[in-house]
Amino acid sequence: MKFQWIFQIPLEDVRTSSNVGDGCFLCGKKLKSKRYQVHLLTNGNLVSSDESFDNSQGFFDIGSECKNKLPNNFYFDSES
Repeated sequence: MKFQWIFQIPLEDVRTSSNVGDGCFLCGKKLKSKRYQVHLLTNGNLVSSDESFDNSQGFFDIGSECKNKLPNNFYFDSES
């Protein structure tokens, strides 16, 4: 059986803008690439797992600047 710890960060602790549009989910800046993503739950937390959850809202693109502000287990690299 595979066991994985799940950690959560409240979205208000990491979001720097509420005007996201087509930009970075966390700050709203225009994305140069869509390489990095975060996994958002319906309770407004980011989760450190790429596994499916009942309360998942899915994955959202973030920029490299916001990626660098998160612990490395809270973003997912589409090129790895």
